[in-house]
Amino acid sequence: MHTPFPPRYRHRTDQQLSHDLAVTENPRNRGQSNGGRNKRGLIQTGRLWTPGRTLWVSFLGTPDRKLKMSIFELACQWVDLSDANLTLDLSEDDDKHAQIRILTGKHLPHNESDIGTDALAYEDDTMSLNLIPGDETFESTVLHEFGHALGFEHEHLHPDASIPWNEPLLIEAHKRAAGWSEQDVREQYLDKRPDNELIKTQYDPLSIMHYPVPAWMTLDNSEVGQNTELSAKDIELMRLAYPHD
Repeated sequence: MHTPFPPRYRHRTDQQLSHDLAVTENPRNRGQSNGGRNKRGLIQTGRLWTPGRTLWVSFLGTPDRKLKMSIFELACQWVDLSDANLTLDLSEDDDKHAQIRILTGKHLPHNESDIGTDALAYEDDTMSLNLIPGDETFESTVLHEFGHALGFEHEHLHPDASIPWNEPLLIEAHKRAAGWSEQDVREQYLDKRPDNELIKTQYDPLSIMHYPVPAWMTLDNSEVGQNTELSAKDIELMRLAYPHD
């Protein structure tokens, strides 16, 4: 059995602080009705940036320029392919005022990111990446973590997802091989989002925000493959989150 060490999002922000920062940044984060069900990918409205703004990306500790540019160019696919009303720009290294601050290095235990405006609560790194170009999952991990930085949740937590998880095996395997707690596994894999106050497309197993699901993780041996690029619904969701009107 191969147990992956998938990229994660961070749970470190007090719920009230997260809400206050998000609403100050973008009043749409107060939530919206579920009336437009044809626009039903997965973004919780609570942590989106203001449409039209520039998000500055800074690297901490002056990593190799090739690494920086490889990461930044991948991140820009979210905007370039969607034509969403948002700009990503590269700031100088160690810019504490940048909204997205990336720590890199093989020594880091996880690939993970704060979700959207939660990054405003901190002055340290808001994303950590322990991969380099040429690693098997470099592209998919960078795209996934920038999805979190832009406000996206995990796609397998979509309210319409129906993955028959083998929960005891999933939890035990990640405790043993990845050092995760049961709470970690539930937050990252199992705790589906309620079907309210969400901007979302239909459930998308091709989303870059969906974990790969090998057969051993499910009760019926069903699988979801390793997605390596933004899906059509990822691009649609980005447009819904950051519209031009």
